[in-house]
Amino acid sequence: MERLQAAATEAEAARHAVAVSVRAAHDLVEPVPVWLRGETSPLASVWQEWTRCRDITHPRELAECVEHAAAALDDACRQVREEALQLLAEHDGAWQSFAVRLAEWLGAAEAKEAALDRGRHARKARTWLRPIIDELRDERLRPFARRSQEVWQRLCEHSSVSLGSVTLAGTPGRGKVVLDVSVDDMSAPAYSVMSQGELHSLALSLFLPRATHADSPFGFLVIDDPVQSMDPEKVEGLARVLDACARDRQVIVFTHDTRLQQAVAHLGIKATVLRVGRQTDSVVRVETLTDPVEQALAEARAISLDSSLPQEVADHVLPAMCRVAVEAACLETARRRLRDEQGLGLRAVEERVQSLERTKSYVSLALLGDEQQHARAAVERICPGGWVLIETFNSGAHTSLPTVDDRRNLVRRTKALATAIRSGARNQNAGGAR
Repeated sequence: MERLQAAATEAEAARHAVAVSVRAAHDLVEPVPVWLRGETSPLASVWQEWTRCRDITHPRELAECVEHAAAALDDACRQVREEALQLLAEHDGAWQSFAVRLAEWLGAAEAKEAALDRGRHARKARTWLRPIIDELRDERLRPFARRSQEVWQRLCEHSSVSLGSVTLAGTPGRGKVVLDVSVDDMSAPAYSVMSQGELHSLALSLFLPRATHADSPFGFLVIDDPVQSMDPEKVEGLARVLDACARDRQVIVFTHDTRLQQAVAHLGIKATVLRVGRQTDSVVRVETLTDPVEQALAEARAISLDSSLPQEVADHVLPAMCRVAVEAACLETARRRLRDEQGLGLRAVEERVQSLERTKSYVSLALLGDEQQHARAAVERICPGGWVLIETFNSGAHTSLPTVDDRRNLVRRTKALATAIRSGARNQNAGGAR
């Protein structure tokens, strides 16, 4: 009886616990929401299955139904929730930019309303500040304007065009440079009276003061072909200007015109000259240009040492290369004589040397200052046997050079003649002969 009473007590407790669990399970089941009623969506169908659990009283059947329906309802709710979040994100993405713009516009509109009262005072202040701003701008530009005038004077020393004040005009965003240009003391528009070379000089005059200012963060200048359309006097002035700029910064000039190199050499300006050339297959070669006489002699010397060079080639090519070296020495000496002794300008000097056609004319102009005179005696004084060498260059049928020693001897004699020509004019000017 005691065992039966104990078992009965446990059974009653279990029955009571089962009844409590059934009620709890029934309490979990909520009816289909109003917004889902009447729909045929998967979520509505799953929810209908879930509500049927309230009609089941048998504990085992209820447990199985709840377990199956709850899992299905959870999956369906999660899927609907994810779809809703995605749709909400799409709506937010579509409206967010408009909302931001509307917020910005609202802020701007409010700021405008607040600033309307201050607009009238701001316009008065701007009118009052305008002349002060112009005065400060001109004051700041004045050192650059003076420097531009100095550069212009060096570049266009003999030009009839004068550069006066350089000022700024216009409003911010629509400003312009006003140039005070005069021709023979008569005011005139800059672009209508200047040649192409003077326009290039003007561009350099405006560029260099800013580029070489102490506040410039750059320690170099790169200028592309500034010699274009310049006459010889301006080229020499450009060389002096660039030399002044190169005292405290590196100056790099690209040009196809050799006149700048000639002006640099004549003025004794220290510079590194590089020649950039394109070879086969677009291979770029950069080489340092030395003295033109030494360069021509070096090329001739390299040819003379080539033992595989055919004799008929050496007989014609090597004398021509030696003639180039002698003519280069004559040009250097002639330019110096015409500039220093006869006082000719750079234009006149170049016109004079460009009219030379024969090597003997080169020698006469270099040693005697007159290409029409006969220079045999002058050549023999400074280099015995030199005149025979010059006639060999001009004969058209050169002496046979069968061996390397013969070719080296020709280059050696050429070097002696070129050296004598380069120094012979100075010795003749000094009154001596050697």
